[in-house]
Amino acid sequence: MTVHVGMFPYEGTASYNNDIKKETLDLQICKVEPHEIKKISLMFEEIKSKINDKQFGCACICIDEFCGNTYRKRLIEEAFKYGFKNVEIINRETAIYLNAMSQIKYKPLNGNKTKNDVFKFMTRIEEETIELPVSNKIYLTLKIDVNEIYYITITEHAKGLEEKPLDENKTSSTTNDTSNASIFQNQQFSTVRFYNLSSKTDLSNKNMNAVGIDLGTSRCCAAVRKKNGIETIALDNTGERLLPSFVAYDEEKVICGIVAVKRLRNSYKSTIYDSKRIIGRKINEIEIDSFWPFGLSEKSGKVQLAVQKFNVSDKTQIQGCVSPEEVAADLLKLIKNKAEEIQGTSLKNCVITVPAAFNDSQKAATIKAAEIAGWKDVILLPEPIAAAFAYFHGRPIPSNSNVLIFDLGGGTLDVCIFKIKNDRLQVISNTGDSKFGGRDFDTVLINYFKNALSTKYGINLVKNKKYLLMIKCQEIKESLSILTKANLDIDEFDTNQDGIISVTREEFEKMTQSLLNKVENTLIAALYKPKLYANQIDKVLLVGGGSRMPMIKDLLKEKFPKAEHCCHEHPDEVVAIGAAHYACNLQKQGDSGKEENCSII
Repeated sequence: MTVHVGMFPYEGTASYNNDIKKETLDLQICKVEPHEIKKISLMFEEIKSKINDKQFGCACICIDEFCGNTYRKRLIEEAFKYGFKNVEIINRETAIYLNAMSQIKYKPLNGNKTKNDVFKFMTRIEEETIELPVSNKIYLTLKIDVNEIYYITITEHAKGLEEKPLDENKTSSTTNDTSNASIFQNQQFSTVRFYNLSSKTDLSNKNMNAVGIDLGTSRCCAAVRKKNGIETIALDNTGERLLPSFVAYDEEKVICGIVAVKRLRNSYKSTIYDSKRIIGRKINEIEIDSFWPFGLSEKSGKVQLAVQKFNVSDKTQIQGCVSPEEVAADLLKLIKNKAEEIQGTSLKNCVITVPAAFNDSQKAATIKAAEIAGWKDVILLPEPIAAAFAYFHGRPIPSNSNVLIFDLGGGTLDVCIFKIKNDRLQVISNTGDSKFGGRDFDTVLINYFKNALSTKYGINLVKNKKYLLMIKCQEIKESLSILTKANLDIDEFDTNQDGIISVTREEFEKMTQSLLNKVENTLIAALYKPKLYANQIDKVLLVGGGSRMPMIKDLLKEKFPKAEHCCHEHPDEVVAIGAAHYACNLQKQGDSGKEENCSII
């Protein structure tokens, strides 16, 4: 029996005709969004396993016009690979039209009229505003979109915040009135988030001690209120404002930052990094990096990192474990001490930024780390929102515009789109990948040089040399953002040999094409959710150290040719600066200093 299959990857659904029973059967398959190209083969594998012992005919795949050519090409390739004889790509509108036509019992004289009537009904959007009891001070705006999905915008007047939107991951009303909550049972809620922007932060209060912290995968940064405004602070004894997120446990006092990096060659068994890629995740959710010098284990459902630690009793090294929260806490503790030293006072309040892609578990783990470090009143703020506060400080706020923030950090990628109207920032798309970042570009260079060292010079890297190569490749990547060519010295890996291995910027960009495709797919996904076209983006803000790479800037300019592109002089400090501005606004509203509080915005 030949089976023809219709698929809607974005929704994770498929249907096929049973010629014998003359019926259509539905399947639930894995969802594949436009930026999840690697999952396409899994989708077809699932279809094949559920429709076994049957011959495939035509695959009709429904995708939207926002999906890029790479996504379309892979769908077609995988369909043929799994045995389909023909593949058709259609858009959502065509699928709706064909579904309507298949259910009518007569052939209309004017097919287009039927199609237009169907779409006139489908695109009708109903909107209703519901006011809940005054005692709760909660207002909900209910919208039903073209797919009959309910969207709730919630405004709650609470202490310290003009608005408090519903957590977009929740599926129930925040009101205590269960009779009202029952109205929305079994409905998926997606909220629109609002933030009030200001082009000027009031710093007149001399007692204001606002602290903003960017707890990064590769580097950390902190900003505080100073006499002349918000400034980032030195986080080590050399005056560097970016603190490498490396923590070593081989001495009685925990070592953080550049010192831990420089000692990595000899102390790799005692060093932890990339904790942000691990924190708040279950062990089966973590992508293991072959360069990690530490092992992972699980205890009572919590991830533990194996590391050699200093034994106080006999001054020796022993095998031990630390949690990702403890590693993050050690970084946050150092930042707290440095900030207190500079400000000359004890600090307990801070705003810590997290990737937009972080889930509730990762956010809760970050708050726990802050509490371990001694911070009492902690607010978590999405990194793209913090960047917006920094970019628009002291600048005119463009009204009625669509702004895209592109944040490529060491270990995460965030793409956030928001509308600005009357100095209010409304988030309409939050897309990201908390497992992808600038470190992945380092890995491409590591593999390139590792292969060259082995094939050309017969150098096989031992453990300590492997971490030297990792550090050198990060430096080379950063050099190629300024220079067109960079070199790796051979004698650093074998003192008996001289020479260099060169790589040009052009070669590097060719090697990282697959990573650029991943970035592009994330941009496509970001546009897809609010149904925007690239030419509707008015401004692109670049954030994170990865945004310095010319290939990233070129990709964004190619994707958004009509937009104004803005890149801060220090893009890796922007998030911390914005977090400090937000902290100032909170203190101005009188939200801190009265009680201990840990919140997620």
